[in-house]
Amino acid sequence: MNIERFLADRGTDWAELESLVKRSRGQGRRLAPNEIHRLGLLYRSSVADLAVARCSWPDASGTLRLQALVTSAHAVVYSKPGRDDTAWEFLSVGIWRRIRELDRCLAISACILLGFVALGALWGLAQPSSASGLLPAGFHASAHPGKGAYYGISIVGRTGLAVQIFVNNIEVAILAVAGGFTFGLLTGFALAYNGAILGILGALEWRAGGFDHFFSLIVPHGLLELSCITLAGAGGLAMARALIDPGNDTRAEALGRLTSRIGAIVLAVMLFLVVAGLTEGIVTPWDLSPPAAFAVGIALAGGFWSLVFARGRLRVAP
Repeated sequence: MNIERFLADRGTDWAELESLVKRSRGQGRRLAPNEIHRLGLLYRSSVADLAVARCSWPDASGTLRLQALVTSAHAVVYSKPGRDDTAWEFLSVGIWRRIRELDRCLAISACILLGFVALGALWGLAQPSSASGLLPAGFHASAHPGKGAYYGISIVGRTGLAVQIFVNNIEVAILAVAGGFTFGLLTGFALAYNGAILGILGALEWRAGGFDHFFSLIVPHGLLELSCITLAGAGGLAMARALIDPGNDTRAEALGRLTSRIGAIVLAVMLFLVVAGLTEGIVTPWDLSPPAAFAVGIALAGGFWSLVFARGRLRVAP
């Protein structure tokens, strides 16, 4: 066989391979699954063709062109996984898609947190004296209902408490995520303890007759804060699952696959805790009515979860 016949016989496959390489723009993930499969087949056959060409016609221009094509295809086939979406694409879609992939962990985290809110409320209603002992210093329900009461602190003093709560929420979120390294034990504790505190506070305010005021001051920022803590807990549970059941991989490899998701969780939690903190510092002093407070809380938390479940279904356009 001469080189002209060789080029004629194999040129169609090489042209197809070249087309796939160009469309991939260096990243195999830009191709459809069937195209990726075809890329692999064409790459392997072209490598074999190059071996024949280099032995038979090492200096021919066709051989040199084929070598360049095989080199380009190799870069696509063995390219490292990564993202090249813009910052806006990542913030508007990519981050939420990574979070959306934690469906089961999100559900478990929410069940633990909300379940202990309910248990704390029942405890506070049934045994207020013993339940109040769980509250940390500075978190005291109103003994005497009245305007301006917020954990027993006047409106003037709320700014300092808002900062304390904001810092506490950051600490809880960090503990919930990092608790994954304890096989989820600290994650579960952080979710359960903080859920119970909220339930107890609500129950004690209810018994004291100040629940409406408590509701108005907690809900505008509290629903979003609970959402952030739930998300942080999901990250910790995902890490725990990787440690407990890494499958066929090592634990280090299983955790490595979670890097982008945990990074997305940390970024989203920090951003929305800032929003919750600003809401607490700015909206809380307004003394909103319960319906208005509920509307603000639902708007913020609803916006957060719509990003997770609606934007998380989308894909960044290649």
